Amino acid sequence: MNRVFAIVRMQAAGRRDGLVWPLVILGIAFATNLVLFGSMGDEMGDRPVTGGLASVYITALVFGAVAMAQQFPFALGMSVTRREFGAAIGLFTLAQTVIYAVLLVVLQAVEAATGGWGLRMRFFGIGSLDTYGVPAQLLMYGVPLLLMSLIGIALGAVYVRWRTNGVFGAITAVMVVLGLTAALITRTGRWPAVGDWFLDQSALSLFAGWPSLAVVLLTALSWTALRKATA
Repeated sequence: MNRVFAIVRMQAAGRRDGLVWPLVILGIAFATNLVLFGSMGDEMGDRPVTGGLASVYITALVFGAVAMAQQFPFALGMSVTRREFGAAIGLFTLAQTVIYAVLLVVLQAVEAATGGWGLRMRFFGIGSLDTYGVPAQLLMYGVPLLLMSLIGIALGAVYVRWRTNGVFGAITAVMVVLGLTAALITRTGRWPAVGDWFLDQSALSLFAGWPSLAVVLLTALSWTALRKATA
């Protein structure tokens, strides 16, 4: 376990950019929206969600992939086992997710308390998340962030195992499955039923419950690729 924590510290030192840049990009997106909405004055009544919060989730995916692809060969060269590396990157990602989730919940609370930063702007508040308690909010912000990080880690694991062809093969397979699923739903005329299913789900289910299943699946996929990967 001590070796695992040592690897976590190594990853923290090597991923400072990955820790800082999501916050920098989030800050830029927030400042841009603040200026934009401020320039509108009272032209808009009810301000919609800006969508800028997605930036931190996208950067989490990117840096998850980069961390796996760059640090795994280095770790093997330092005689770190695959199991130790997998446990370390899992702990690091979980800690990163918790920190970001707490930050987003706090910023959402400030946004609500200030009337949308004095502009009725909804940047951090998503849908009805603010009607839930703090523990549920942490899950609804954190689980999707963990999911995006794991998508990146899974792509990175596929890369270190099967290189570029493996990554493009995996992306192609996902696109084919999604395309066939959409075609089947269209063929059977089930889109209204799909829409009703989403409407029947609570925000907690959509943002935390179902994504948790994907987290488990991606964790298993990442380990399957990683355990036979070489530098």
